[in-house]
Amino acid sequence: MFELMEFVVRGALLGVIYGLLAFPISLVFATTGSVDLAVGAYTVLAVAIAWAIGGPVGIVLGIGAAVLSSAIVGFISMRLNRPGTFDHITAVLGTFGLATFLESFILTFYGKDPMANQMFDAFWDVFGVRISPQALINISVSLALLAALYVLLYRTPFGRMMRASAINPLGAALNGIPVQAIWFCTYLLGGLLAGVAGILVLYTTGADYSTGLSLTISGFGAAIIFGMNSPLRGFAGGLVTGLVQVLSSAYLPGGWVTAAPMIFIFIVLALGPMNRIAATGGRV
Repeated sequence: MFELMEFVVRGALLGVIYGLLAFPISLVFATTGSVDLAVGAYTVLAVAIAWAIGGPVGIVLGIGAAVLSSAIVGFISMRLNRPGTFDHITAVLGTFGLATFLESFILTFYGKDPMANQMFDAFWDVFGVRISPQALINISVSLALLAALYVLLYRTPFGRMMRASAINPLGAALNGIPVQAIWFCTYLLGGLLAGVAGILVLYTTGADYSTGLSLTISGFGAAIIFGMNSPLRGFAGGLVTGLVQVLSSAYLPGGWVTAAPMIFIFIVLALGPMNRIAATGGRV
């Protein structure tokens, strides 16, 4: 029993990171209808810079580098697209190109060795379950960001403009809402969240130059479990994904560990339409 609880805690520790990555993916999709495939690369860039410089300065510069990278993606996307004529394929390919560039950049300047820092050597023993103090930090940071994001989206004029831009970009622009500026700020917010996730990764599991793609896939999977249009539900999806991954590594053969979270996501997506049909009495 205690062993299972320890795996659950480890899954939650990993899941909050996936939830933070699901935030920017859901935000960009809900606002522009596109997907930022460079989210994982922003995260690893923050890891590399914070690891190389160290201390509070490294943390600030790592997050700043992630925001700057997302600003480049946002600027290019805004130059190529206008409200009502957003080319999603171009935007997605642009983010994939930047992700590839950042991976090469990190490999060139920081090498291929894993980058990780451990702040805590001791563990807390809570009713027989070993818990790292880092878990409390990760969960506290994630919940604070979750609350801040909720307030931003649903209690501020900026959030109302963001939601209006997502529902009807052309209509919002005709009503005086600076849609392109809203889109650009969405990319910046995504870079900020990915940068914070990178700092948590650095002090939790660590990363190397090639980790960006797997982080993007995990964040994307977390975002789609409960619906891409809700950044807040994306966080819950991250927790579930983390739990599935850790429990898979504990109880399944080694060959299934990587595939289990993806299989779980496919099952959820396959059952989703059935649940909606049942809830509506057969009406889709």
